[in-house]
Amino acid sequence: MTVDQTFIFIIQCIVVASLLATFVAYGIITTLRIRTDRSRRRQIKLDQLIEERILPQFIEEEMGNDHARVAIDQSVLDELALMDKHNRQTLIDTLIRLRWHVAGTNALFLHRIYVLLGLNLDSLQKMKSRNWYRNVQGLHELTLMDYAISDIDILRFNLSEVSELRSAARSAFMRFSKNEPFRFFDEVRDPLSIWELIGFFRILEQSRDTVKSNFANWIRYSRNKTVVICCMKLAAHEQSMEAIDSIEGLLNVNDHGLRSHAINALGHLKAVHTQDALIKMYPNQPVDCQCEILFSLGMFRTARAIEFLTDQFQSAFDFEIENHVASILAKLVRNDQLKWAPSGLAPRKQRILNYYLLEQ
Repeated sequence: MTVDQTFIFIIQCIVVASLLATFVAYGIITTLRIRTDRSRRRQIKLDQLIEERILPQFIEEEMGNDHARVAIDQSVLDELALMDKHNRQTLIDTLIRLRWHVAGTNALFLHRIYVLLGLNLDSLQKMKSRNWYRNVQGLHELTLMDYAISDIDILRFNLSEVSELRSAARSAFMRFSKNEPFRFFDEVRDPLSIWELIGFFRILEQSRDTVKSNFANWIRYSRNKTVVICCMKLAAHEQSMEAIDSIEGLLNVNDHGLRSHAINALGHLKAVHTQDALIKMYPNQPVDCQCEILFSLGMFRTARAIEFLTDQFQSAFDFEIENHVASILAKLVRNDQLKWAPSGLAPRKQRILNYYLLEQ
């Protein structure tokens, strides 16, 4: 074979390979579009069924209570039970989506459908999978549909090398543990993410009967900074007054990031007795801590706090401080919590204040 023939053969191979790659790519795209279209049609059909058969069985929250008897039309269950594997997963996703928007008897109604159709068995089977992604999916489904799992079944995932799986296990443990829902904080070595914290808040909102935890111990003794910050935010959210002393102990730490979170938590907890200490430390703090002190004083709303805020607005030269304190004062004025009509303000400061006063 000559050099020219070899070159032509190579060119032909490249052309054929390119054509094959193009056909394969088009085949994959077509297959994905067909699957997406089928999934969309299944979802539309299921949404129609839910709108026609399930939603009419919901009751007004004012009329119901958490202990009301849940009656489900058997014909609806029979119709849903005929769904194939893919439709069952679509149904689980739809029930979870609905579950976020209801509470009380209606939430129990959706939970009963989930159990009676054996969808909980599908989720439990995912927990047994060797694929960590399936484990996460199963844990999320069982948690969001409020199907109790034993502590032992959850804790085995807490030491997983996969952060997503550890996060899902923590959320599940928090929801279903009967004794200490935040006990996993003792074992946490990796940093907690903001998404985990948001998940904790959502579960707390959905399960107000959760056993109250003593966040003060973790705030005082945990060596994991993210656990301490998370516990301060949870304590503030739960208005856990017993945590105030532990949070107050962080006002003198060298880490100003941790210090700013502590100041913010004291504001949410309305720890007015810390007011003088916050005002005294204000001049020597970095800007983020100063902003949190101003926020906390705005939450206290005492005469001394208001006086300090107004003085800072009139005397501050830092743009961030000016805007921060102006937003606090303007919010108090708009909510009729402060009667304040300053005079003699510099034009620039008056413009800043007017901007926040007109903010909706």
